[in-house]
Amino acid sequence: MKKYLASLKKNKGLKLLALMLALAAWVAVGSEERTETTVQMALELRNIPKNLMVTNEIPSQLEVRLQGPRSVVRELTSDRLHKQIDLSGAKPGVHTEILTPSGLNFPRGVVVTRIRPSALSISLDQALVRRLEVQPVIKGSPVPGFELSEVVLTPKEVLMRGPKNDINQLKFINTIPIDISRLSSSIARDVELDFQNLPLTYLENQPIIAKIGIRPKLQTKTFTNIAVEANGAAGPVRLQPPRITVTVRGPVTNLEHLRAEDLNSRVNVKNLKSGRHQVPVNVELPEGFELVKVSPEILTVRVLKPAISKS
Repeated sequence: MKKYLASLKKNKGLKLLALMLALAAWVAVGSEERTETTVQMALELRNIPKNLMVTNEIPSQLEVRLQGPRSVVRELTSDRLHKQIDLSGAKPGVHTEILTPSGLNFPRGVVVTRIRPSALSISLDQALVRRLEVQPVIKGSPVPGFELSEVVLTPKEVLMRGPKNDINQLKFINTIPIDISRLSSSIARDVELDFQNLPLTYLENQPIIAKIGIRPKLQTKTFTNIAVEANGAAGPVRLQPPRITVTVRGPVTNLEHLRAEDLNSRVNVKNLKSGRHQVPVNVELPEGFELVKVSPEILTVRVLKPAISKS
């Protein structure tokens, strides 16, 4: 005690000055105009166990209403406006965190009058990793005269991480709708996955590419009364019937320009003897068209005997 009392006698002037400065600061702060304002405080969840994940929506910020000396409130730093919630050792289930003024890191003289939200419910579930098939979702239509032929995704499956209860119910995962409006040719696009508001994570760095096949729309067109030519006839030939009906398929943009005279219909009568014969019809089409139907497919060919000349 004697040493303590003796120490008080040393540097009396400096100690008195320090005391006076402290009193002056206290008086200045105490007499300073007070202000009330609302600040946004960043919210962070720390030390989430590796085998767990948060399954509900947690606000990224707290709204805090506070009062205090104007200069003190004005100088609040980001460190002061930051709230951490430690989840070390947490188990699966719902955890409730009550937010109180004493749990916020504000300097003396600052009074918290309101916290929104004042409590947090944090749902934790076991994290599970699964490989899911990716299903393309298409919206829109190509330009008139064209159609979607195929959509090929690479990769076809993706590795996903999510809450056990949610991810076990998924049979596949959709893409965000791929818009093919006004397309007239095939393209490749990067696509995103539709997490359906579930807390899912795509675990691979590989982009998901959709190869979208666009082709001219195929339609059919029927031509009637097409004349059939007898090919290789050495003498008079009669066909029954002499004309046929032909149905072809092709791109609608080309099909509208196809004419009956573009079709070559023949029967091969070469080396046929006199009499009646059943001969198939052969129809040749321009490139890019497909033969759908010929009616009739077989004609009755009557090969006549050459006329005997009188000498």
